[in-house]
Amino acid sequence: MNKADLTARLAERANLPKVRAAECINILTEEIRAALVEEEKVTISDFGTFQISHRKAFEGQNPKTRAKMDVAACRIPIFRAGKGFKHALND
Repeated sequence: MNKADLTARLAERANLPKVRAAECINILTEEIRAALVEEEKVTISDFGTFQISHRKAFEGQNPKTRAKMDVAACRIPIFRAGKGFKHALND
């Protein structure tokens, strides 16, 4: 499923025009992104939690040339599924 498919399903289930459904999805993703940029944790009950993890710098290796290279420290987004989501997948 991609964003267009999700937009179509939301429009149908919520009885909204597709344009309005797309706006809702965009607002949701922008707010989650903005919160993560500010290093806030975003929790949606029974769905999951979005948060930022800090990855330390390390010395890696170029897989093509096997040359050693320094990989910079970075922040990465993490998603952990909530209990309700996990149960829905395994029932």
